[in-house]
Amino acid sequence: MAKKYDVIVVGAGPAGFVAAKAVGENGFDVALLERNPDPTVMTRACGQTLDSANEYLHNDLFICNTRDKRLCFPAHGFSIKYDGPYRDSYACYFYSPNGNVMRAGDVAEQKKKGQFGKITSVLDKEILFRCLLEEVKACSVDVFPGVNVDKVTPMASGIVVEGSGQRFEGRYVIAADGINSRVARATGFDDDRTYLCQMRCLSHYVTGLKLPEPDACLIVYGYLKEGPIQAFVFPRPGIDDYNYIIITIHPRVDLEEASNYFMKQAFCAPWFKKAKISRTMSANENCYTPIVEAYKNRVFVAGDVGATQELEITGAIISGWEAGKAASVALQEENLGLEVTATSKFINWWKEAYVNYYSWDAYMKTWSLPFTLGEPEVIDYLFGLMKEPMPACFNPYTSRKHVGRAIRKIMPIIEKERPDVLKRLGNMGMPFPETIADVTRQSRPLL
Repeated sequence: MAKKYDVIVVGAGPAGFVAAKAVGENGFDVALLERNPDPTVMTRACGQTLDSANEYLHNDLFICNTRDKRLCFPAHGFSIKYDGPYRDSYACYFYSPNGNVMRAGDVAEQKKKGQFGKITSVLDKEILFRCLLEEVKACSVDVFPGVNVDKVTPMASGIVVEGSGQRFEGRYVIAADGINSRVARATGFDDDRTYLCQMRCLSHYVTGLKLPEPDACLIVYGYLKEGPIQAFVFPRPGIDDYNYIIITIHPRVDLEEASNYFMKQAFCAPWFKKAKISRTMSANENCYTPIVEAYKNRVFVAGDVGATQELEITGAIISGWEAGKAASVALQEENLGLEVTATSKFINWWKEAYVNYYSWDAYMKTWSLPFTLGEPEVIDYLFGLMKEPMPACFNPYTSRKHVGRAIRKIMPIIEKERPDVLKRLGNMGMPFPETIADVTRQSRPLL
């Protein structure tokens, strides 16, 4: 027999938890379905960064309210409980394969600004999940862990969700089950999207690192014979605790081999000489062009489900809140016999806040940079010319603009010394799908 609810939220990540909280706070009956047996335990790799601390992202400026143990989104008018620790970072340093560095910000200068100099804060995502679980239960949300949704069937006045031998009926569904969303695939949201690539990553929690700058986020470019790789070193909230992540969009790269390369062979190997790994996770992400219409047939899309790669934690939280609000208003409009306008307003919000406001193509070019430049030596040369720090930034949509301005400043030198590099830089203007066409042909979406 089906369990009946006003709203069924699929996926207990940042977007799903917050969507369920928003609907539950308005007094409606909510079911939150999560495939993991314990919703508070992370099972996939994540940088756990809050982007971006010193400029608008998704039309908000988040605040880490440590006094009241809240993570606040003042422009959207809501907050969520978080009673765990934070660790702040003040700059982002990009390293070429031989160790030349391009800086987005200067740590010492940013620290002079105190809390307002940070570019990101890193939290403990499992503590965040525990806090969110407490909040949704306080709103009378029924949480169903261990439910792996495999069927979604729209009806005239509702929708049926099935998985792991259980059946749920709801008036609306909020799909918040991540970038590889089964709900989006089952309900046709992916039909009009173009597959781009699969992003794969391997994450290690490590201690004992000796870093050139412990209060910055470090990104290192590298190459294996199969293709380009990138390493990210993010601080974690604990003392001497870091998140070391290896990422590639090339389907033939072995992630374990890539991890060993950075730790044992690359210029940065001394950073890891005394490293101790305490935990390892991985993630595979299907990257598509964005979902443009984020609602249809009584299904709202929230979080990474509709994004090209990720909305980041802050974007997921905000979109979950907006989806929960929209579902609540739509329910009340129906209850009162009014015309339902909340669904179209949500579609417009998604288009204005994400699809039309940000360029997914520019965002994804961050990952195609080593493919466009082609060789380690070219990145070494470029980074070696960039002596002046760029603005302190951890916004994935504006950081590329800063890089473009920095390159334009050194263009006369490049034109004189390396016209071959100038030609490659011109290729950066090509659409992302063209720069990785070979990668797309060699990879297949994860089903």
